[in-house]
This record gives sequence, C-alpha cells and structure tokens, in this order.
Amino acid sequence: MKKKNKESGKKLKVVKKLAPKAGLAIKNEFFLDASWILSYLIESKLMRILTLMTNEHPGLGYGLHKCLKQIKFLQTKETHPLLAKHFERRLFDELQAWTGHRNKIYKDLIDTHVSLTRIKKMSEEGIVLYQELNTAYKKFKKEWTNDLVKEITSGDETNEQTP
Repeated sequence: MKKKNKESGKKLKVVKKLAPKAGLAIKNEFFLDASWILSYLIESKLMRILTLMTNEHPGLGYGLHKCLKQIKFLQTKETHPLLAKHFERRLFDELQAWTGHRNKIYKDLIDTHVSLTRIKKMSEEGIVLYQELNTAYKKFKKEWTNDLVKEITSGDETNEQTP
C-alpha cells in the first residue's frame, strides 16, 4: 500500500488559508504583511504553472523574479499554446513591475520614510494581480486537465486496436 505524501497536502492547505489572510491583512492595515503573503501566493502559483509546463518542479532556487522570467520565456517560445491562450503577456509584465515596486519600497524603508498610501497602493495592486492570475490559472488548469484526459483516453484506444 502506498503512503500518502502529507507535505503536498499541507502546502495546498496553507495556500488556500493564506489568500483570505492577505485580504484580512489589508483590511486591518498590515500592508507590508499582505505584500509578503501575496508574494508567496503568486510565487507558488507560478511554480505550479512551471511544474505543469516543464514536468519538473523548479526547486528552491526559483524565486518570484526567476519564475516570472522563465514563464515569459516559455510564452515567447510558443511551444505551449495553453499558456499563451490563458495568460496575457501583460499580466506577467505587470507582476514583474509589481515585484520591482515592492522591492523598491522595502529598500526605501531602510533609508527613508515611506508613506502609508504608497504601501497601501502596492498591496492593493498585488491583490488585484493575484486575483487575475488565480482566475487565469483556474481556467488554464481546467483545460490542461481536460487535454491530459483526452490524451490518455486516446492512447488507450490506440493500444486496444493494435494487437
């Protein structure tokens, strides 16, 4: 009997629990905390996309910036039509810009005072981008799964026909 991998189930539960916590952090004006949560959520979503596209997990060396670069590269190669169909290039460009903006705010926190409105705007933009990414990912995953099932069932039919 095969044992279930507890860690993969835990990770999914953590991601599902973190999305509402990001909204709650913004509601309670913990904008920096919300941006860290959003960064993790976006990174984990991008890692899942990369895992599906390349059939291997990117690993710990892949951060948010590297994931975005890799996905943009795969999108320009156009070897994965579902990637281009469900994810607009603009979304990845905006995510990259948001990441740079977030990093700039964190650097500015060390040297100078950063206004609360600037931090609030950054975290609210992150929520909008995450929601857009999540919606596109759900559609992508659904079509990816349907295509995979079609391939498996068509493969079974060809095996039955060949003696």
